[in-house]
Formats: sequence, structure tokens, C-alpha cells
Amino acid sequence: MANLKITAYLLSGLAAFDDWSPDLAGILEWLILDARGLAASNPTPEDVEKSRPIVTEFMPLEKTVIGGEWYWATSSPCYTYKAEYASNFRKRWAPGIDSPSPDWGKRKPRWSGSEGHEKSYDLPNYIRVTDAVTWYARGDLVGVETILAGCTGIGKKRSHGWGQVSRWEVTEVSQDWHLFGPQGELMRPVPLSEIPKEAQIDFAIRDWGWRPPAWLHSNKTRCAMPTCTVKANA
Repeated sequence: MANLKITAYLLSGLAAFDDWSPDLAGILEWLILDARGLAASNPTPEDVEKSRPIVTEFMPLEKTVIGGEWYWATSSPCYTYKAEYASNFRKRWAPGIDSPSPDWGKRKPRWSGSEGHEKSYDLPNYIRVTDAVTWYARGDLVGVETILAGCTGIGKKRSHGWGQVSRWEVTEVSQDWHLFGPQGELMRPVPLSEIPKEAQIDFAIRDWGWRPPAWLHSNKTRCAMPTCTVKANA
């Protein structure tokens, strides 16, 4: 395994609701499963458990341990954004000739604009304008390049055109900065219990899914979060 710098060059703004997404390990896990026809839009914890051996076999990142807990050796996304603004994304399904019929499945046919698959919404979408997003990691350069070649978008609302990737660049670097940066700064979320009380490190505190999939309850814990990986252009 080598020390890597992995950069996604973007054609459009990144839709991001926080400073710690998208997670590179999560992107790679999804691509590994999607290439084998195993990716699910709404996976269950049981689906995750079944797919774990396949992800472990093909993941090109180093699997390391902190405090007795494993994680994939990659930093949070690092970038400087030139501007930040909010747009909106909306959905409204109205019964009529021009609207497709709902897929009721096994549900009793009942339309509601306030719940279920037919729910209408008008929600903010936070966009950051940046040319590139970088992660630092430990892994296999060729393996990372090969898997990421199939990734054309990152972040939220990719189907709306956000986070389009023009190209990926994976290079070997001399230092391992996936956990701590060149000035000793925290570079990724870690369980708060693993930060010594006397440590002179700046961090935020969040309840966070610190390894993928982030939504899985067993992957969530109180974490120390980096505060320097994402910056606004002064």
C-alpha cells in the first residue's frame, strides 16, 4: 500500500450539506457493488452484512484500526470553495393525464402529497463552487484509479447535474496524511474517545457515521471532526 493523493476535478458545483462529505471510502464501496450488480438504492443492514466480504475483497484502500475499531484509511474531502449558495430541489406529483400512475406495489392505492412516494417537497440544496476535491489515503494506486474511472459525479443531487467529475487524478505522495495533516491537524472523523484530552488539536464534535455506510447505526458514534479540511476562499 502507498500514500496517495486522490483528486476529483469538477465541471459543476458540489452539493454538500456538511464539511465531511462525500466520503471516498463510501464512493468506492458503492462503485465496487454497482460493478457487480449488487448496489441497492435502499439497502438494509442485512444487505450491508451480506456485501461486506465482497467490499473487503475488492477495496483498494488499506484497512486500519484505531481504538480497536477498523476503518478505511482515507481523509475527509479537502477543498477550498470560491462561493457558496443555496438553490432548491422540488418534487410535486399531480394526478392527471400528463402524470404517470404511481407504482403502488403491494400498497393499497391511496394518493397523498404529504407522505410516502408521492410526497411533495421543496428543499434547500447547498452548493459550493470549487474546481477540485482531494482526499489523502493509504491504498493501491492502480486499484483506486481503476475503480474511480467509472465515477462521473460526487456529492448530493448528481442527477440534477451537480458534482460532475471531468477527470480523476491519483498520485503517490511521500507522507501519509489520511489521519493527521502536515501541521498535525486532524484530517478525518475519529471516535472522540481516541483523542487524548491533553492533545492540542482543533476539532468539532458530532454524532457521525465515521465508516461506510454512514447511515448504518453501528457505524455511528460521537466523533472528533476535522475543522481545516474545507475552507472558504478569503
